[in-house]
Amino acid sequence: MNDNIIFRLDELFAVLIYCSDQQQVGRPASFTELERICINQERGSILSQLNQETPPHEVRRYTCPAKLESKIQFALKKLNQ
Repeated sequence: MNDNIIFRLDELFAVLIYCSDQQQVGRPASFTELERICINQERGSILSQLNQETPPHEVRRYTCPAKLESKIQFALKKLNQ
């Protein structure tokens, strides 16, 4: 199960880098600031799940909304091309 969580963490990091790279070359950002915040919220949630020192009642559970998830999947497809 940790492998899937770590893979998801890598995916989220990759789309944030992709978005930043797009802006650096003068293209519009792939994600709005609010969407980037949501992506980082999910990343923080994953990190709290992986941290074995976090008490179970303090583990954060957050996933990006479905509409944002479809944008993430689209960006991942572009990255894989």
